[in-house]
This record gives sequence, structure tokens and C-alpha cells, in this order.
Amino acid sequence: MSTEEERGVHVRVTKPIVSFLPETETSKTIAYDLQHSDLLPVYDYVSWEYLMAGVAVENSYCTRLLLRFPADPARFSGLVVAEPSHLWGGTTIWRLINRWLMRNGHAWLEIDSQAPAALDQIKNVDPERYKDMHFIPCQTLNEFSSSIPSFDNAEELWDNYRIFKERWWAATRQSPEILVAASHALRSGQLGIKAERVILTGLSQTADLIRKFILESLHLRLPDGCAPFEGFMPCQCDAGNPLPDLHDAKIIEVLGEFELIYIKALYGGKKEPSHRRADSKSFRLYEVAGMSHRETRYLSMADKKRLLAVDLEGAQWSTFANSFIYHALFDAMDKWITTDVAPPRGTTIDMDESGEIERDQYGNALAGVRTVHTDVSTAKIIDVTPQPHPHWHTGTEVPFKDVKLWAVYKTVANYRRQAGEAIERQIKAGFLLPEDAEVLRRDTIEQVSF
Repeated sequence: MSTEEERGVHVRVTKPIVSFLPETETSKTIAYDLQHSDLLPVYDYVSWEYLMAGVAVENSYCTRLLLRFPADPARFSGLVVAEPSHLWGGTTIWRLINRWLMRNGHAWLEIDSQAPAALDQIKNVDPERYKDMHFIPCQTLNEFSSSIPSFDNAEELWDNYRIFKERWWAATRQSPEILVAASHALRSGQLGIKAERVILTGLSQTADLIRKFILESLHLRLPDGCAPFEGFMPCQCDAGNPLPDLHDAKIIEVLGEFELIYIKALYGGKKEPSHRRADSKSFRLYEVAGMSHRETRYLSMADKKRLLAVDLEGAQWSTFANSFIYHALFDAMDKWITTDVAPPRGTTIDMDESGEIERDQYGNALAGVRTVHTDVSTAKIIDVTPQPHPHWHTGTEVPFKDVKLWAVYKTVANYRRQAGEAIERQIKAGFLLPEDAEVLRRDTIEQVSF
């Protein structure tokens, strides 16, 4: 419950106007990231598109919302997972949680709140369909793209990155109020369903946006004065200062090995990265051993074509199940919100005095969230693909040869017993759902032979 002083500084966003945007033979929805959209009919889900208009930062805007929810509204659970579209267009959390989301009757919303990306990746692709989209005038994404810093320039990375982010946030000033307005649209029934709870999430660049919202935009409120989100989940970004405790929402922050390596390059190596903080009644931090920035276990056809052309010189794309970790953590967040049952305690990856990740004899990270991939290893996991590969943010692994598997496990039966025990530990710890455990047993453990 907010105090009188806090209510005095709250700002209520303007109620938006929402209109359904139907498809026709000549006008179709622009879905930049089509990954797993083929599963919608399998789970009896539909995808609807809307335009949302209103006032943010004292200027008008109109943007696009993309909603996926059960075709039978009676199946809707009341939970909506909302994420802004990425700087490069499309979304990333949908890729990771769509199976969990649809099998539980939840809904998902893409909010095109970042002006440069929305204009270049949506409006400019079909200017007629999206003719009403507009924001405060700003540079386009194409104009920004030449100044987006890369990992190559290690010595200048931080300065370039800071300058880029300052310019980018200046071009997306309306985004926080648009995100809150979208929550109102969900709760008021303007999108065909009535949300009871909304989690705001993002991964990579959009997680930066979520962190920025938490640190700078908590004064924004729904038109009725209530907080706009019950939960925040910033996932796998470059972190920064510790996130605060909140009175009226929960926070789960997630990072993988890739992000810890990137953070070291960005901020300089030290024993304790600055984002780390203790658990509380409203906060958890999870650092996942073995998890790279982008999952390659489940790929779209476009990704498969693109990645198959890369010569990994004896390695293979990682089979680490990022999505199964996310299924468990989003499930835990929903239970935290609805029943106040706290999720597992936060856990971090071990680092030495120079900020390097500490590793076991096989080269895999110690501590952090544990999985069968790291506790009963069959490969050395490499979370940053060596340059000059164009997909350096995508993890690879070097499988153990049969002689090494024999040296470690002696028999296939012994390996499978140990792997089964690791899966049970992960379920008990709260980082794996039973449904996904069965997939791991069938598609991973039972496929190992030597």
C-alpha cells in the first residue's frame, strides 16, 4: 500500500483509445519474429492486432499491440506476460515461454513502445496498414544502427555504449507511459480479455528498458491510481546498479554466463558485480550456469538456415535448455504474485578476485542455478562463441568424446542414473517443471550413448 507522500508524486497516465486492426487479403499483420507462431493452432490460440493511441510526455502517439491468447476466453487464466518489442524488432521472451504460456491459458502482449524500432520495423514495412502510427519525432532505427557499439571495441566499449544508450533513451521518451497505457488496455477489456495481473518483462535490450522503468518510472500509475504491473522480470541484459525493493510489485532478475562475461568487459572485472544484492520480500536474482544469451535448442527455420552456415570448427550449437529455466521462473513469479509463496532463493555464479567465472574440471561454471547440463556434463559449454563469428552471443558446446564419457561415467546406465538425480534436484530446487523434465529425459538423457 502506498503512503500519502508516495501518492502525492504519482502520475496517472492518460487513458488510451484502442482499435482492432483486422487482417484482409491484402493487409496482414507484420510479425517480425515468427518463431513458434506455428504452435498457436496446436494450443488453440489466436493472435490479434490493435492500434493504441493516446498522450504520453504531453505529446500524442499511436502504436501497435500484438496479443496472443486462448481462442476460448473461458480458458484465459487472467495473467498476461507483456514485453516491449526489441530494438531490432520482434520479441525474445515469447520465444522462450510460449509453450509454458499456452499450456496454462496465459496471454502474451507485444508492445511496440520504442519509437525508432516501431517505425522502421513495423510502420515502414507496411505504410498503408500502419499509417496512423506516430510518436514524438526522432531518429530512425536505421540512423541509429551505425552507432550501436559492438563487443569488438573492448577499450572503447563502455564510452560508446553509454553514449548510444543516452541517445536511444532520448528517442524513446514516450515508452514508459505507453507501457502503462497498454496495461490499462489489458485490464479494462479493450483488447477482448480482462487481465487480472500483468508481468512486464524483456530480454537483452528490452530488459534494459525494464530496468530503466523500475529505476525511473515507478511514479507512473494506471488511470485509477493503481500500480500498472504486479511483477517485473528483466532478463539477460548488462545489469548495472542493484534494483530496489518494491512495495507493490515483485522483481525477478535473470542473467546467464554470457551476461557476466559481457558485464566484465563493460564495467571492468571485479569480485562482486554491481547488480548483485540480497534477496528480499520482493526481489530475487538468478545467475544461470551454462546459459548463453540466446537459446539454440529450439530454433526457428530462419535461425536454422542462418546458423547452419557457420563453421564451428568441431563444436556444435548449445543444447542448453534456456526455455525450461524460464518456464520455471515465470511459473514461480505467477505463484509469488497470486499466493505470496516466495520463489527459490537467489543464487549466483562463483567468480574469482579478478572477476573471472570459476569453473570445474570440464570448464563449466560453478554455483549459480544448476541443471543437468552442468551437473552431469556431456560437453564443455562455451557461452560466448569466439569472434569473428557473426553469432558470438549464441552459445556453443564441445561434446565429450566416447572415451571421455566412459572415463567419467563408466556405463550409460550410470550416466542416466546421475542425470536423473540431477533433474530431480532441479525440480526440487524450483528451477524445472515436471512437464519439461520429461522432455529432458526423452530428448537429452536417453539420447546419450557411448
